[in-house]
Amino acid sequence: MSDMFESFLRAAMVIFIVGPLTAWVARRGARERREATSSLDRFTVRMPAAVRVILACCSVAFELLMLGVYVWQGVSLGEWDHELVWFGHAMALAGMAIWALLSIPRLDVDGERICSRNVFGLRKETVFANITHATLHTQMMRIDLFEGDRKFASISLEGVCSLNLLARLEEEGIEVSDAIKGPMTKASLCWAAIKPLTIVFNGMALVFSLVIAFMAFFTEDGVHLLTLVPFFFLFIGGFLPLAMLGMPARGILEIGKQERALGFSFAEEMERRGATGASLEDDDWFIEISNARVVAFRRDYLKKVTAHEGSESGDRCTVTTKDGRKIKVYAAGSTLEDLRSWFKQGARVKSTVDRAEDALEATV
Repeated sequence: MSDMFESFLRAAMVIFIVGPLTAWVARRGARERREATSSLDRFTVRMPAAVRVILACCSVAFELLMLGVYVWQGVSLGEWDHELVWFGHAMALAGMAIWALLSIPRLDVDGERICSRNVFGLRKETVFANITHATLHTQMMRIDLFEGDRKFASISLEGVCSLNLLARLEEEGIEVSDAIKGPMTKASLCWAAIKPLTIVFNGMALVFSLVIAFMAFFTEDGVHLLTLVPFFFLFIGGFLPLAMLGMPARGILEIGKQERALGFSFAEEMERRGATGASLEDDDWFIEISNARVVAFRRDYLKKVTAHEGSESGDRCTVTTKDGRKIKVYAAGSTLEDLRSWFKQGARVKSTVDRAEDALEATV
């Protein structure tokens, strides 16, 4: 009975706390970006305040957990209570470290002047005339600015006023290219889809491992906790990303079915077109990565694309192929709407700001 009750509490925490909290942070971040200044002359790109506040509150909550154990048990702590106290300390420190990683970096634009502060608090200054080019990594949600071959700054696309920066770069005539330069293949699309999740999961494994190492150092007979470290990296950092392969695999399988039905090689066709990165929209192809899924269709393979609708599994639409087969396609609503618009009206030329807006809409 106790195991069932514990499972119920975990499920309830995800449904009633983690889910709504994640959605609230995403909505607040989107609201901050919408309400930010529209000026291209003076603005600051930094992580939305909602994210920083949540991380700070989580750190304080773990410290309160530690203090709560002291108040509840007094000064006489048992072995479990002692470990719980240091767990609270470790999680609070981890939370503050993540808060610092997200809060310290910023990029200030004041007229022609650009001032960047990296995660270590080091500042660099330059002017737009010295910026030779920039790259946009929509899957990793990052913008990189370069002075020649040297990277000047890297800032999150999810930051407030990030679109102002891209618009200013376009106004200055500075080229903003895709950060992914390799040829487009089925393997590269699959990796691009799960790469952000892989980095997140390995980051989680690292944080949990540091927490365990902290507890093992400060608690009596806590060395046995270190046996959990390999488990974190094998399960969270290894198994979970592999399990996530099921999300882009469906789109990759659909590419294979199109190859067999239409008699072509995807790799050879993309090489002939000179396609690179993880996004392509022309008269013949629509290829996009959205919510860790690959959406890739050739026009002469399709007969109909319905309007997207919401479901418990996320936004989806139904695609009907030439042979009458119906396929449910899951992705962000903006991506599905782009797919339908491409099928009905033809390809449209997307600016850098358009691509960035699509990436941001997919995160909300």
